[in-house]
Amino acid sequence: MADQHPLVEDYFEYVKSTIDYRIAVAGQVDAGKSALVNALTGENSHISTETDATRDVVSYPYKDKGELLDFPGVGTTEFSPKQYKKLLKKYKVKHVLYVFSSKIRDVDEKIIRFLAKNKIKVTFIYSKLDTLVDVTGKYEQSLLQQEKNSELHVTFKKVITDPLKYHFISVRDNHGIEELKASIEKYLETKEAIFQKRVKSSKYFNKYLNKKSNALAAKLLTPGFKDLLLSREFKTIEQKTRSHFHIDEEDAELVGERMPRVIDFVNQAKESNKAENNYRKMIGPLTTLISTVLKVRKLNVITFILSTFGEAGVRAVYPMLRGVFEYVRAVNDLASDVLEARLKEI
Repeated sequence: MADQHPLVEDYFEYVKSTIDYRIAVAGQVDAGKSALVNALTGENSHISTETDATRDVVSYPYKDKGELLDFPGVGTTEFSPKQYKKLLKKYKVKHVLYVFSSKIRDVDEKIIRFLAKNKIKVTFIYSKLDTLVDVTGKYEQSLLQQEKNSELHVTFKKVITDPLKYHFISVRDNHGIEELKASIEKYLETKEAIFQKRVKSSKYFNKYLNKKSNALAAKLLTPGFKDLLLSREFKTIEQKTRSHFHIDEEDAELVGERMPRVIDFVNQAKESNKAENNYRKMIGPLTTLISTVLKVRKLNVITFILSTFGEAGVRAVYPMLRGVFEYVRAVNDLASDVLEARLKEI
């Protein structure tokens, strides 16, 4: 994405923001959650010999778009099942790697039933496989794994329809890590498919442009912008608007159009309104124009218009206001054409 046109890059970031790529790493206290995050991401997450070392939710990037959230352990005085549910609700996660290093406890069962009830995907991890041994020496590790899977199945078969089995891992000897990474990659591939579909969707294309227009309102409906307008700093207004939409002369040429100029629209407004002297008739169409272009409430626009009129007078300001916002609409339309053309190049 670093080599993409800035407008395309910005659009991709917008679409990405509509998709949840996060995966929570949660589960038992001292089960090796942070060590697992390290093994998956290569990041230096907090690992301690103290129980429940992770007290906050910490985010770590995973591959290009993924994100792992390192949750604290459940079942401590600080994070009872009730508090843990609140934490999960707060972060609104859709996929949880639930990490065990011992038998299923009552607190685990409460949290997993909560996840299932809220249709949150659960991937079961049994960590520290190297410590899963039978002290009597009667059972091989493979049989112990079967017993763990049976316990998992019996406990949750009534609430989870997905296959109930553990990903057995050991960070110490790297056992099962690559298989777990492959499972995560498969999950993120489904997210990437959603991303590609949304990037090509007219719905998200239009929502992005509307969002850009709305964001421009925060820059234009301000005292600072009013000063630029009253000072007739049209070139500065052009630079700010083009910069906001990430387009230049080369982009205009790409789509066979001419880069709009504020002065042209101001002059057109002067010509078309020479005979108009009625203040009330002026303010309505102007309010509609600005609120439509910037996707904002008319009340905010009226306040801006009246304060501007009050400083310089209706006849002097009206052509500039109308011309500037006609210009902004033209740049918005040009940005739409440029984005469509740039996306076709990919």
